[in-house]
Amino acid sequence: MASGVVTTSNSDLDDLESALDACLELSLSGLSDDELSDRLARLSSLTAKLDALRVRSVSAGAARDIGRLSDQRNVANHVAAVSNTDPAAVRFDHRIANWLIDMPIIADALAVGEITIDHVELLRGVDNPRVHLQMVDAQDMFVGWLTTVVFRDLKNLFDEWLLGADPDGAEPKEQEFETGMSVKTVAGGMVEVKILMDPLQGAAFKGDLALECARLRAEEQESGNRRSVRKRQLHALLNLTGRGAARPDGTTARPRVHIVMSQRVYEDTLAWLEDPANNELPTIDRTDVDSKCQLIDGTPIHPLYGIAATATAKFRRTVYSARGRPINDSYDTRSIPEWMKDIALITSNGKCSNPICDAPFAWLHGDHITPYSHTQDTSVPNTRPLCEPENSWRGNDTTRGHWGQDPPPPVDQRAEEYRIEQEETALIRSRIHTLIAEKNAS
Repeated sequence: MASGVVTTSNSDLDDLESALDACLELSLSGLSDDELSDRLARLSSLTAKLDALRVRSVSAGAARDIGRLSDQRNVANHVAAVSNTDPAAVRFDHRIANWLIDMPIIADALAVGEITIDHVELLRGVDNPRVHLQMVDAQDMFVGWLTTVVFRDLKNLFDEWLLGADPDGAEPKEQEFETGMSVKTVAGGMVEVKILMDPLQGAAFKGDLALECARLRAEEQESGNRRSVRKRQLHALLNLTGRGAARPDGTTARPRVHIVMSQRVYEDTLAWLEDPANNELPTIDRTDVDSKCQLIDGTPIHPLYGIAATATAKFRRTVYSARGRPINDSYDTRSIPEWMKDIALITSNGKCSNPICDAPFAWLHGDHITPYSHTQDTSVPNTRPLCEPENSWRGNDTTRGHWGQDPPPPVDQRAEEYRIEQEETALIRSRIHTLIAEKNAS
């Protein structure tokens, strides 16, 4: 667009979208090999320019706190709310934008499509407080490397530069032992654990594991129920971690595992076990209160895991109304107790109440929907799970954190709903007592 031309709001994006639509409608079968090759190369450059445009826009949006437009605490959650984008991708753009503030030459190279955002992220990974100023001074050299060296060789080149620029700093990761542990959930709710220990940690771990395995093997010999070596080692590891989490008296601060299983799923699973030919294994659906079978963080599990757990589990019943709301008594303190938090987690399937938030389960805690300072109400209807960043951002501000599309009902309306639910529960109990009396009489 010519310099000095005044455009209407976002008309440039309208033109860009129209041009992209035209490109998408073009049939690629009519292009020659050379034309298709040129097209792919130019698209890579255009993608870099779009990345630069997006990064700049995210930075501007954060500076002007546009998250408030959708009742969100930051620009990443706002973009996710209005466009169904992964907020983590927007947070990545914001980190890139903040880093490029000191790197204008790198930013210009991205803006004209000479380098990609992957190049920028690779270079950002080299940065540390000891070499930052040197990197600022060496931007021209870095752009030369980024535009002439193949991508796979860049990391080694940057590592060599870092050794010279920061000889007393940490060695490259390839030259040090990356000890640590990762835990992730994979398909079917299974959990995969990877551990890398240094020799001393490994020796201590193997010794402790061997002792616990020997104890388990002795128990198996007495009971006649032998495990495989792999299963025995897993059982031994769980025993060791369980004892580490226990209090001196053997109790724990909260249950080690929470399984949320509806009574209907439990009964249907038992029926299937007794007569699989005439009964079907129940279908699991976390959106249906009568079809839940999951961990409290929302991970669905097979009903047979739930049945197996009942052999040693402690039960706690949570009663729901016909409208799917949990029923329980109020609690007369500001602090939300664990059992009330658990009910909120069950209701939200172990997710933050902000539908945009992607905070991990470990960050969640109980939050008052309407702040306690306004109502002095700590009750199930006024409780929800919220992550620490969302809760800190909201504070006791009643205008924040309701996520306009689904505001909580007024306190008096919630009280009326709660009263109705209590009446429904009383009617159900009365009916049960009547049925029992009729059965005893007959």
